[in-house]
Order: sequence, then structure tokens, then C-alpha cells
Amino acid sequence: MQETDVQKALQAYASAGEPVMGLTAEGILAAGRRSRRARRLAGFAGAGLAAALVGAGVVVVAGGGSPGTEFAAAGPCPVRPGARPPGVIAADQPLSPELVEWAATSLTCHLSEELPRMLPAARYARVPGGEAGPLIGFSHGGEPPWGNRVDALALIRDAEGTGDLMVSVGVVERAEAARAEESCREEKIAKCTVQEGPNGETVLLGTEADNTPADSPLNFVVRVYRGQSEIYVQASNTDRRAEGGGPEVTRPEPVLSAEQAVQLALTRELYLFP
Repeated sequence: MQETDVQKALQAYASAGEPVMGLTAEGILAAGRRSRRARRLAGFAGAGLAAALVGAGVVVVAGGGSPGTEFAAAGPCPVRPGARPPGVIAADQPLSPELVEWAATSLTCHLSEELPRMLPAARYARVPGGEAGPLIGFSHGGEPPWGNRVDALALIRDAEGTGDLMVSVGVVERAEAARAEESCREEKIAKCTVQEGPNGETVLLGTEADNTPADSPLNFVVRVYRGQSEIYVQASNTDRRAEGGGPEVTRPEPVLSAEQAVQLALTRELYLFP
């Protein structure tokens, strides 16, 4: 299997509603072939991130969805993260335990304060199968791409229904911004636009193609590159339950607008790795 085949298949597998147990090369490729929706998003998510999501088994949950899930207000910041601790920050090396704890706490504190401001009527719940509670930063550990990034997940509910949110901050090579921008400009299956942030950041916004059926799930996928940080925000209008072949629409639009997703990804508090 070629590396590019693995990358595309993992991206598809992460969104296709397939169970994560019994993961095989043949199974991954089969899931990739079955997922048109995942192919529309394949240009947006980095292969390393997609692999991490498959390993965690949290992007799409087979059954056990939101009915009965406890939704509540966002929890408070547990403790202020303080200054960044010393340690190696590199795309090919895992973060030290001290850096992981600091980055996860920084992510938690920022989301627990910023999301209520952006969505004052929203309530939050843990993603079934997730490694941490709603908006709580965590690390998958191990080697990169798992070991040099922190993630936070949440189901979000308001009067419009339930959707989900993922925020991830990882360490990448500085040259990754240019590579990602080129890939975005060459994207043909879905829509990907390139913007420049107020401080020179590379901002990529991905959405479904214009001809996407009205009853299909929608995602806003934002990637921001600044220094060695890749900030990834994905907002959807599904609760990620895998029933009948894939997630069903559970609200009219994603839980964040495209503008809000970009705004969140650009906040300076998420610029963790200079």
C-alpha cells in the first residue's frame, strides 16, 4: 500500500462511521472507498491528525449517541497554566510531560472561557468514546503525530439542535504552512480557501462542495499556521453517531459559523508553540 493511499484511507476511515476495532489495511481502504463525504473533506485534515483520530476512535461513534447524554454549562478553568515550561518543541519529537500538561491546561482554560462568549446559550457534553470531558484538553501520548499535539472535543447543544466541535493544537514544521496552502489551492473535490490572518498567519478554510445535498452533514474545517503551531478547528452539524452508514444531520448548520471557527482558530491563546 502506498503512503498516499494510507493517508487518504485514514482520512476517510476517521469520518466514515466505521468501528475502530479490528483495524486492518484492507478494512481501512474499504472504508475509504465507501465514504464519499470523507473524500470531500480529505483535502482539509492532515494525515497525521486523521491517524490520531482513528487511533482514538472518537470522530464517529458507532451507536450510543446523544439521547440521554448529560449536557451542562462549560466547566471553569481548573488552574491557570502559567508560563510555557522549557522543553523541546519539534514536529518529529513528542512533547515532554510538562509541556503536554501545560498545553492541555491552556487549551482547556481558553475554550472554557471563549466558547461561552461565542455561544452564550449552548450546553456541552462529552463525546461518547472521548478521552476527556467536553472542552477538556488531552493528549494521546506516544510518538508524533499523537505525542506532540493536544486535543479537545465536545458535543454542543442549543435551540437549533446538537453538533460537535474539535479543537487541536499541534507542532508542525514551519514549512508545513506553505505545503498546506498549496494543497488547499489545488483542492478540486471540496472547497478550500486561503486567507491571511491579522499577524501573517496562514488560514485555510474548508467546506463541502457547492453541490452537496441539502440533507448531508456539513463541516467547517479551519487550519491556522503560525510559527510551529497548527491550530485545527472542526465544527459540524451532526452528533457523530454512526447509524445507517454515517452521521445524520442533527441541526441546520454547524455549531460554529465559518467566521466563528476562523475567529476561534486565530485567538492568540491557541498559539502554543512558537
